[in-house]
Amino acid sequence: MSSEESRQAALRSGATLREIVTRAGRRAGVDLEPGCAYGAVTRAHVEDLTAELREIKTRINYLFTLVIGSIAIEVLLRLAGVG
Repeated sequence: MSSEESRQAALRSGATLREIVTRAGRRAGVDLEPGCAYGAVTRAHVEDLTAELREIKTRINYLFTLVIGSIAIEVLLRLAGVG
């Protein structure tokens, strides 16, 4: 068997993939920190935007709960004959 055929056989059997995965597992990990100033500024802006969107989502959820609660109170008052 030639070296090309043995390489293809290893790829088909998954031996190469298993070797790569075990080799990658031994490393400390991937560095996700930005490598330049532009990347750092962009990451800061994205994190700020994420926080702002989370706050907006929370406010919308509170507003939705308020509307549903007021509708429920209105229905209860009408059933009780008060309104």
